[in-house]
Amino acid sequence: MKKRFIIAMGVLLATAPFAMAGGAGGCGFAMQNPTLGPSNTVMGMSSIMGYGYGVSEHGERFGGFGAALLSADGETDGGVGGVMIGQELRAGPFVVAVTLWGGVGGAAYREAGYMLLFGEADAEVGVRLLPWVQLTFYAGYQAFGNMVPGVPMSSMYIYSPVMGVRLGWGSF
Repeated sequence: MKKRFIIAMGVLLATAPFAMAGGAGGCGFAMQNPTLGPSNTVMGMSSIMGYGYGVSEHGERFGGFGAALLSADGETDGGVGGVMIGQELRAGPFVVAVTLWGGVGGAAYREAGYMLLFGEADAEVGVRLLPWVQLTFYAGYQAFGNMVPGVPMSSMYIYSPVMGVRLGWGSF
């Protein structure tokens, strides 16, 4: 048994230099900015998020996130969680990526509670500060709306351009 374990570990260690492992996790802050494009809100919704993802050798991203949502007037608050997918390209200390975020959550809006469907599409540019720290700026479009109660996407439906910053730790 001990001999098999040693052989198995030898094979794993021998292949380690050929493995491509990338990914990151971190936190971020975003703010809706209705002045940048079509929007149906002036709430000034902000979000604070945590995320984590892996990256394939071809630059495909796949991971998850959780975000807390709060409007500037305090009338709307809630949270969402879900998955993210994307594609990144690296050039020296820079990373350019397109990422889609989708999930479900809940929010209080105009004194009512809703189950939400959330989606966001972003273009981002990141710069490596250290071999394991990256600062990313992004802009995109965010939309979310009610699933229940009521007719889906009718009682509460918000879409707006969004801008934000993320600080990530990982393999850059």
